Amino acid sequence: MRVLILESISGLRQKIEPRLFPEGFAMLRAMTNEFSEAGFDVTSTLNRGIRDFEDWLNVDELLHNDELDSAIKPKPDAALIIAPDAEGELEQITNKLREKRIPVLGAKGSSIRISRDKWKTHNTLKQKVTQPTTWEIPPNAGESLVAKPRQGAGCEGIHLTSNRIHSPSGEMIFQEFIEGVHTSSCLLTKGGESSVLSVNKQMITQNNHFKYWGGEIPFENEQMEAQIEFSRKAAEALDLDGYCGVDFVIGDVPYFMELNPRITTSFVGLAPILQANLGELLINTLIEDNSPLKPRLRGCSIIKIPRVLRNVKLDVDKLKKLKQIPEIISPPFAPNGRLAKGSPLFLAVGCDSNSRKAERKLESKIKRAISSLGVDLNAVDWH
Repeated sequence: MRVLILESISGLRQKIEPRLFPEGFAMLRAMTNEFSEAGFDVTSTLNRGIRDFEDWLNVDELLHNDELDSAIKPKPDAALIIAPDAEGELEQITNKLREKRIPVLGAKGSSIRISRDKWKTHNTLKQKVTQPTTWEIPPNAGESLVAKPRQGAGCEGIHLTSNRIHSPSGEMIFQEFIEGVHTSSCLLTKGGESSVLSVNKQMITQNNHFKYWGGEIPFENEQMEAQIEFSRKAAEALDLDGYCGVDFVIGDVPYFMELNPRITTSFVGLAPILQANLGELLINTLIEDNSPLKPRLRGCSIIKIPRVLRNVKLDVDKLKKLKQIPEIISPPFAPNGRLAKGSPLFLAVGCDSNSRKAERKLESKIKRAISSLGVDLNAVDWH
């Protein structure tokens, strides 16, 4: 069986965004590994500007970002799409493939359309899951509110505000600020049936603007069963198929925040400890029409995304050597050797029998990787 894997940030766009590249490339690498290790013939695409990273991917055929039509023409047996849903990119690619009668290992266009719109998602899930109080037009100033792009991905554009601001053309929504622990769920779902693969802790800072630094998998907590129940209800209400990620803040109860109807960064950490192959699970569930299975987890994973605290210059000749460190899943995108303040340096994953051991192991590998790039350790933060 031939499977086409398309990842937008590193494989489809003409221009690569350095701030998004490590997560996008890490998800592409994780999924090409999954399908290749399961014995499928894997085809993917990669931007011409990052040819040096071709050997990081476990694929049978690698095309360039302007050759999507060439990848589709032979009609692969199935396709997996990893793309931000903020600007309709995920829906557009999904619809294009389905028009060509290529089975897509993911959500339908109608489900993607609702889930990418935070206001529509909020209204769809009313009475089904607990959510923060949400407004299109914010209440009077004074209380801290969370302002979110109505259509956005991850933490992009999310910030705290106490001002009564009106978003142009309804581009933002506003929610009460919930104090608590940021978590997520990874699900495999089909036709109203869902299997929660893991519950994860997310490392998110919220100094006015929210920023994602990584996560811990699995994350056991007192509200875990309620989070699992809400995750299933959300996936069912949105009529989702395939893999999806659901974000929460755990306060007195789990508060639903948003849903991503695609492979998420958390899967990069889940893959090494999931006692099953996600490629096989997706084929068995979506192509062969079996019920979603619940594989066991073995051990713990820590995901870290170090970011530079100031503008830095990298030793670009050493970028290829990062691949020799198994914990470094994706490199930075720095074609001229320079990274701007706040940019991610790479994405790293450490695994061991428990979170303390995994983090300790990962710390040493991160320091080794930073030093190999010729960057001052004091110029990098990885929380």
